[in-house]
Amino acid sequence: MKLYVRKDVAGKVWDFGVLPTSAEAEEWVDPYEGKVVPRLANRILGAQGTEAGQFQTPRSVAVAPDGSLYVADTLNHRVQHLSAEGELLHIWGQFGSVEQQSAGPGAFNEPWGVAVAADGSVYVADTWNHRIQHFTAAGTFLNSFGVFGSATSATNLWGPRGLAVDKQGRLFVADTGNKRIVVVDDRGQALAEIGGQGSGLGLFDEPVAIAFDRSGRIYVTDTWNQRVQVFEEGEQNRFTPILEWPVEGWYGQSLENKPFIAVSGEGLACVTDPEGYRVLCFHSTGDFAGGWGAFGSGGSEFGLPVGLAFDAQDRLWVVDSVQHRLMRFTPALP
Repeated sequence: MKLYVRKDVAGKVWDFGVLPTSAEAEEWVDPYEGKVVPRLANRILGAQGTEAGQFQTPRSVAVAPDGSLYVADTLNHRVQHLSAEGELLHIWGQFGSVEQQSAGPGAFNEPWGVAVAADGSVYVADTWNHRIQHFTAAGTFLNSFGVFGSATSATNLWGPRGLAVDKQGRLFVADTGNKRIVVVDDRGQALAEIGGQGSGLGLFDEPVAIAFDRSGRIYVTDTWNQRVQVFEEGEQNRFTPILEWPVEGWYGQSLENKPFIAVSGEGLACVTDPEGYRVLCFHSTGDFAGGWGAFGSGGSEFGLPVGLAFDAQDRLWVVDSVQHRLMRFTPALP
């Protein structure tokens, strides 16, 4: 068993038998201090429940080309499609388990990730069925791929989380348990793999979410390495790591502490720090730009921020999983 304590908390705790009596505990300094400020959401959607428009521990959100929202309503084992004003457009899914042989098309076991292609079709990471399902914009099943297994083939997945579709229509899957990113076409045929387990540049320890900037660079939350990694495509389907930067957060290795990422049209890369109850934003160089959030249930607070998505106006939607809601912010950072 391991116990993880945030550095800011640990710095305030009496060093009971941990350090020599002559040593002084080093005080942790938050590098983001003064740049994480309160920011009020300009729209909030949802509440806890099982009815349409209500959520049960949602994990992620994706913005469609028309501005509507697709939400991975995780513990309701379904996807909801809402207008930006919160009007229900479509809803589909119910619980089904591969282990229980009840996971037919459109059944989910805790969907964590959702992504929308340019044609409006929707990919869903059916996380604990270890597969990806593909639907029309209205929720009609198209196909699926993936079975549980180690990284011996691209079709073996282990708890996939974040998804992203690039301009070429390729799907990038954060195969979290296998410590890699899998790239497939719209039929689930393997095109490339990125990473593998490790701490060196280009390797991962618990990759959770993926985002693209306008130039096509790929951003990945490398959670347990506490960093963001950025990749660039040289030859077709060959990806090279070009940049990394540390994230002062993501200390816990719990099931809940899974950060997501989104990149604005101006290149602002924002990540969630779930158990730090905040959103942190960085310039494309990795320099910290600012952030907001604190623990709570108010309009400027989070219970557990996870999924993120920018809309066409560069307003940022944040999934507050514990409060079972979506919150929209305008970052307005320097």
